[in-house]
Parts: sequence; structure tokens; C-alpha cells
Amino acid sequence: MGFADVLTDAGLTGKYSPSQADVATFKALKSSPDAAKYPHAARWYKHMNSYSDDFATLPAKAPATEEDDDEVDLFGSDDEEEDAEAERIKNERLAEYKKKKEGKTKPAAKSVVTMDVKPWDDETDMKLLEAAVRSINKEGLVWGASKLAAVGFGIKKLQINLVIEDDKIGLSDLQEEIEEFEDYVQSSDITPFSVHVPPATMTWLSTSITGLGVVFLAHACYSAHEHSALLSISAASLSSITSHSPTVATLPIDITVESIVAVFAICLGLVLGTPDLRPIQWRVWAGKIEREGEKGFMNGDGEVDKDYAGNPFRLLESRPGFIDIRKQRTEFAEWVREGGEIKAS
Repeated sequence: MGFADVLTDAGLTGKYSPSQADVATFKALKSSPDAAKYPHAARWYKHMNSYSDDFATLPAKAPATEEDDDEVDLFGSDDEEEDAEAERIKNERLAEYKKKKEGKTKPAAKSVVTMDVKPWDDETDMKLLEAAVRSINKEGLVWGASKLAAVGFGIKKLQINLVIEDDKIGLSDLQEEIEEFEDYVQSSDITPFSVHVPPATMTWLSTSITGLGVVFLAHACYSAHEHSALLSISAASLSSITSHSPTVATLPIDITVESIVAVFAICLGLVLGTPDLRPIQWRVWAGKIEREGEKGFMNGDGEVDKDYAGNPFRLLESRPGFIDIRKQRTEFAEWVREGGEIKAS
């Protein structure tokens, strides 16, 4: 058995008063430890050997010294009061952290929407209609700017912007609430988001793309011509030396790719620069004139297109016996507001 196998808590742990644990360790050693290898253990062995006559009277455990008490005080205490205080501080900090975490709210998701509100006819007071729509006040709903847009036959619709919080406001519920104003509102729709590119911007973009395509195509043609010329010269030199007939060679891949890209860019630029096609159906054409007027027929220079000729129905409306559709729509709207009852003749 070696000295390291009989180490105990009471032995070489800084206790200066011997105890029964030291006695047991002393008796377990057959001889004194080597002073060269274990100087402290050899000194302890000699110290314990001096108490050999008092082994029976030594205490079971060495008494604690003042140094031991100081060490315990430095690194904490097992006192129950101190443990309770530490637990209380820990719980207070946890409660404080939870409170701060609950106080931090995530930013609400918001949407910007444009809504179309359509009246019954051209005699509906649009100011009263807009006032009725804006009278709806809810948490998470903010009304924005509005304008009147032509629909046709003199009827205009209200286009109004609004900002909603997605978690608080439902668009379908809001539309139902707006349509409850039956005296003014016929229906409502959500306008899809679209990006309008001004004609001047589109003209500049199409011109740039077309010009770039033309440059690429010119460079591809020059490269093809240069390649063909060099190939012809080399073929003529080779035929003068040998009797082999010249072989037909294809264009390099880079010239082919450049030609394809150039043609694609030219086609894209021409398509972007082409004005909007005119509607094929006459009623669609007439409806566009009725709704948009001259604004719908502006060219890239800001001038009215030569095809615009005003209201196409003006000759029909001046003809005797013409049926006034607007009047009939007004009468029908009044009949619906009154309950839609059919009077017995």
C-alpha cells in the first residue's frame, strides 16, 4: 500500500491538531515516507510519532481553527437565513425580468389598402357618402386621402386609402359595415396594388434597351464578318498548298450567343416602347372614352392622341326618341331604396 492510498480528510489538510483519523493513517503506514520524495508527509509522520503514547486520548476529529472559520466566511456560508435571502433576491430578479419581457410588445403588422366605394347613381351626394364612410372609427383603422374616380355615364366612385392592423381589422367585416349605408353605397371593392410606369419613363427605358441591343448586334455582325474573312484567307492558303477542298466552318459560340442576346434586347425594347393597343370591341372603346376622357389617350409627349374624337354616343343621344338610361338607373335606385315593392296596377 502506498502513501497516496491512505490519505484522509483529517490528515494532510492543514489541521495542526492530530486526531484519530491521523492515528489510523499512521498505523496504516508500514514505515516512514521517503523524505526526499514526500518531505511534508515525512514531517507529519515524525510529528505523529511524537504522539505515539497519547494515541488513545486523541480526539476523533481535529478542532476547527480560526483560519478555517475565516475560509468559510470568505467563500460563503450554509446558514439558512442567508440561503433564504439569496432565494428571495433570485425570485425578485426573475419577476423583474418577466415583467420587462411582458412589457415589450411586438410591432403590429399593418397593411395599406385602397378601397373603391360605388354609389347607386350619378345623383348620390358623394360628400355625404364619404362622410358616412369616415364615420366608422375602430381601433387599428386609420383613414387616409381620397378622391373621386369616373366609372361611366356620369357616375363617380370614391377611392379612399386606409391603414389597418391585420390582427384587429378584417377587410370583409369593414366592407359589410360600409355597405350598411344603403342610402349611399351600392357596393365596395378592394383595389389591387399595381405599379404605374409613366409613359416618359417607359419611352426612355425602351429606347435604352433597343439601343443596347443594336450595339450588340452590330458588334456580333462585325465579329462574324472578321471571322469569315480570316477563315477564307486561311482556306485559300491551304488550298494552294494541298489539293483538299475547303471545309465549311460554323461561327464561334460567343458570336452566336451575342447575336441571340442582341435580337432579344431589340425585341424587348420595341415591345416596351409600343403604345397600348386599342380595344377591339366598340363598347370597350366607348367605355374607355366615357371613363377616362382625354387623359386615357395621352401619348409619350403628353399630347392627346389623334384617334380621340370625344364621346362616341353624342349623335345617338341627340336623336329623337333616345332612351335616357341614366334616368332609368336613377328611378331604379330610388325604387330599391324605397323597399323594391311592386305597385299593383
